Amino acid sequence: MEKKKEKILVIDDDTAVLNCIKLSLQDLGHYSITVCDDPKQALQILQTQDFATVISDVNMPVISGLDILKEVKFIDEKLPVILITGNTETEILRQAIHLGVYEFLKKPFEMSDLIIMVKQAVETHQLRVQNEQYRNHLESLVQQRTLELFAAKSKLEKSYLNTIHAMVNAMEVNDLYTRGHSERVTAISMRIGKILKLSIDELRQLRIGALLHDLGKIGIISNVLNKEQSLTDTEYALIKQHPIIGAKIIGPIGLPDTISKIILQHHEWANGGGYPYGIALDDIHPLARIVSVADSFDAMTSMRPYRSNISYQDAVNEISLNIQKQFDPLVGTTFTENQRNILSVLKDKDALKDLLQESF
Repeated sequence: MEKKKEKILVIDDDTAVLNCIKLSLQDLGHYSITVCDDPKQALQILQTQDFATVISDVNMPVISGLDILKEVKFIDEKLPVILITGNTETEILRQAIHLGVYEFLKKPFEMSDLIIMVKQAVETHQLRVQNEQYRNHLESLVQQRTLELFAAKSKLEKSYLNTIHAMVNAMEVNDLYTRGHSERVTAISMRIGKILKLSIDELRQLRIGALLHDLGKIGIISNVLNKEQSLTDTEYALIKQHPIIGAKIIGPIGLPDTISKIILQHHEWANGGGYPYGIALDDIHPLARIVSVADSFDAMTSMRPYRSNISYQDAVNEISLNIQKQFDPLVGTTFTENQRNILSVLKDKDALKDLLQESF
């Protein structure tokens, strides 16, 4: 099979020079030569045909070799341009170099020098084309692999969230009075988090931490959780262990440390009066502070075996009264000032479902 000839475009307003270059290069048998004595027409040819190298005189009327070089770089940066010049003016050379000229051929020149230069330019063009093809192929592979990884990650995350929901359901079977509590706390927490403009990663961690915040109640016997009378000191001390139990349960899973802190600290108070460790505001993780407000609101507005629930507005007022004592001022204020927006999700089952399953 005959090897494809590389196409060379030669531009010069001197037809004698054109013919000389054409004959010399054609005799080699490697190239297909197109000559043009009109620079304007040459630019039109460049727009419609592919070449391996362009050879152009610098000094031509109306459109100079520098103009040709500039247009070539706009049309195809891979295309080498050899400029023929009898002018050694520094400024012209500087401009040509700035525009990316491949090489200069100074008049008068030996045809053997031009042949060597063209051979090198064609080889350079071939390498540039190959590099671009390789880069495009690599980018395509990276893009394809990225899409595959994203699909796998999405599938894994969906399975992972389903597992978390199963864990939550298992926990709430143990406590008849808190059915749906974790989902409501998560929805309220997410609304607060979005108003506070948390990052995507923070919202992901907030969602998981809020869903699992009461996971440790799996380790509390049901007759204590559902007791209708007041708890004894021993029973209350047992209930206060559920953040620690929850953190221990998720420990081997390899979840981010932030989620463990949400579970451990959602009952801590701003003034240090909470449990299990009695730490104060500066030591409580910011996401745990959000869950603390959401958890307290839902606890106050949900029926318990040992007390009646209160209204939404009374619960909001209670949170407002306990800002700085129990709740982070920023989170507490955000909740009270945006209560209508935040709590509307609890009345809309579709919005609640979307918020819990939202993909970031």
